[in-house]
Amino acid sequence: MSPPVAGQGRTVNLGEEEAKLGPTPVETATARSITADMWFRGCMVAVVCGIFIWLNMGVMSFIRDAFAQDNAMMTASVPMPSADRLITSHVVMALIGATVVQTGVGFIAIMSYLFPRRPR
Repeated sequence: MSPPVAGQGRTVNLGEEEAKLGPTPVETATARSITADMWFRGCMVAVVCGIFIWLNMGVMSFIRDAFAQDNAMMTASVPMPSADRLITSHVVMALIGATVVQTGVGFIAIMSYLFPRRPR
């Protein structure tokens, strides 16, 4: 077979040839890696949110029990001074502050995990 002479031969469209070949192993691995990463990130967000909700429900349950205990002690005896109660203004302020801080840190952790900073 003689070599092709300049100006002769077939013109090849690279887009059509690539479509015939299909995705390369690297493209397939990259797509699977991205899919697995998205799934893992979603699972981590669900876990962190579940822990956050569980902990806050525990705190709210504790407050409800302490408030019920305060009510029981107030109705059983003469009115208690506010300093002797379980639920005081200091407790309420501490819980509100802790909840705000916990929410902020939780959202920062989730956002920094979902949207990591790219090296420049």
